[in-house]
Amino acid sequence: MDENSKYLDLFFEETDEHLQSLNEQVLELENNPEDSSIVDVMFRSAHTIKGMAATMGYDTMAKLTHKMENVFDLLKKKIIIADATSIALVFDCLDTLSDLVEDLRAGNDAERDITNLIQRLDHVSSGESTIEASVIEPVTDSLLNLSLEKVEDSDLMIIEAAKEDGYNAYVLAIGIDEDSSMKNARVYLVMSKLEQHGDVLYSEPGTEVLENDDFGNIFKLIYVSKLDEETVLNLALDNSEIEEVLIQTIHQADDLLIKEAGKVQPEQFEKLEEQKTAAIVEASQTPTKAASKAKAQNHAMNQSIRVDIGKLDSFMNLVSELVIYRTRLEDLSDQSLVSEMKEPLEHVARISSELQELVLKIRMQPVSTVMTRFPRMIRDLGNELGKEFDLVIEGEDTELDRTVVSELSEPLVHLLRNSADHGVEMPEERVRLGKDPKGLIKITAYQEGNRVVLTLTDDGKGVNPAVIKESAERKGVSTEGMSDKEIQQLIFHPGFSTVKEVTNISGRGVGMDAVKQKITELGGTVELESVVNKGTVFRINLPLTLSIIQSLLVKVGQDAFAIPLGIIKTIVKVTEQDIIRVHNREVYKYEGLAVPVVRLNKTLGMEATEESNLHLVLVKQGESYNALAVDDLIRQQEIVVKKLGQELNMLKNYLGATILGDGSIILILDVSAICSERVGEYSEV
Repeated sequence: MDENSKYLDLFFEETDEHLQSLNEQVLELENNPEDSSIVDVMFRSAHTIKGMAATMGYDTMAKLTHKMENVFDLLKKKIIIADATSIALVFDCLDTLSDLVEDLRAGNDAERDITNLIQRLDHVSSGESTIEASVIEPVTDSLLNLSLEKVEDSDLMIIEAAKEDGYNAYVLAIGIDEDSSMKNARVYLVMSKLEQHGDVLYSEPGTEVLENDDFGNIFKLIYVSKLDEETVLNLALDNSEIEEVLIQTIHQADDLLIKEAGKVQPEQFEKLEEQKTAAIVEASQTPTKAASKAKAQNHAMNQSIRVDIGKLDSFMNLVSELVIYRTRLEDLSDQSLVSEMKEPLEHVARISSELQELVLKIRMQPVSTVMTRFPRMIRDLGNELGKEFDLVIEGEDTELDRTVVSELSEPLVHLLRNSADHGVEMPEERVRLGKDPKGLIKITAYQEGNRVVLTLTDDGKGVNPAVIKESAERKGVSTEGMSDKEIQQLIFHPGFSTVKEVTNISGRGVGMDAVKQKITELGGTVELESVVNKGTVFRINLPLTLSIIQSLLVKVGQDAFAIPLGIIKTIVKVTEQDIIRVHNREVYKYEGLAVPVVRLNKTLGMEATEESNLHLVLVKQGESYNALAVDDLIRQQEIVVKKLGQELNMLKNYLGATILGDGSIILILDVSAICSERVGEYSEV
């Protein structure tokens, strides 16, 4: 495995993509069982996984995918149908393949008991009498076997090209009489007779060894011809002193890689698919011509490459440092009044801004990265809960920083499970209410300014404030003076659940709290809107990136702080008289709304200053507003977000820190955490 370890990352990436594709295609096939083109896509993905697993020496994966191909072949030929049994079997196989990949990621062997799956696959395949034994299976009742030591990738692509043009491909093992005195001559006669009707692509041992007459009495060939298997067998046998011949048809070129388990062939593993595709396109009408073309062809370069995440992070950090020192140089230039520096600094600023924009684009990933597995998950939840769902996903091409995307899966899974279990009613209940028995769950993503909004909607029973209130009071959570909407938000309270019976899907009261905590950590907000018997909408608001942001620098007491500009609605200069005190709380009247005022000096434990130039920074989180009272405004500035580290995790009111142009360090305020303290006052137990 030492050699293989170099290619594990590539193996994981490719396998994950193809397993995800298979899950999507099987779901599509379940809905359109007559569409054979779907099976073609499934077959290609399974075949690629088999080839990669065999090349890496993972025999269990190779064997399982090979058996799956048999079933896919029968589905394509309409010999069996895509019913509940076959679909469930394929999903079980895909789950096992995923488990095997996860075992490898954890550093374990890719070995699991697949006996039951193989038996089920064989049982489904038993209706096809013409399924021939695969070339990878050794023949045990003969001294000969059909395993090959090494096959070049050029041979594989020629086989594929020839098969596309109607040729057959065979592997032969030929045994010469032990008493033969001229074994090399017998080899020549056999190959000469075969080449009258086709092409010998490969011999084992090689031609030089065969000519020297010291190879023993067995040699093997890969042969392409338009002749059928029986005719080829008779051609090989129809030579003197030939004792025995084994032959099998090569159904897929990659099958030949199975016998090389444990031996990594990097060129085959990394380039096989690209070469095979190019060879098929370029192949001529004869195998011989295909061989010559294959050697001469120039492959088109791929226009995209995979880059290690660590390298991207390093790139981002270097650009961040460049932004910091650019700002510092600009400050020094302004202080020194050096006019000669102005023009080159403007160029440096422009180039660094373009570089920064480029690295941010490179780090962007579509949210579909985390959404692709949701259809399978919803299908499985429907089977488990006895419900029917129609999952609609819109805006999956919307992009976010990879840091945000990688952390988004967990909260979305919690919200989906909540909608499936708590939101959508049982089919008979929905019919009684005049609804479609199949519940609708819809995920939408779209960009709004420098932020991305994700909504998850269901048309279920909604969140009933009366039920929430009863549950809250049962747990000792006070709801006095709270509106129905505020009561609904209590589902995000730690340990809160309205379900009295815990299931393996929900009911422990940790899901929604985890959702809010994770979204808050990402610098976003999550809001709930729900109407009883109409449905529920969860709205998640996220920043496009967490690395370099526009900010407003403000003064609180004698210290400076940064507020992310993306959440700021407006800034208002006020006097103390403009702030109204209502029910022991301070509010500011803005466009007819009573906006709660948060005095940052009190929240952050700072001493008030007598020379305050009081301003209110109105911030919008979802649909709610808060007014942050600051002592003065400094300026708007682009800043680089630096994490505080494990040692400062207890500082809950800060997103991180940044370095200014003069080298000073200021903290970035976590507005969401600061404003949520007000909500927490009436959520305390």
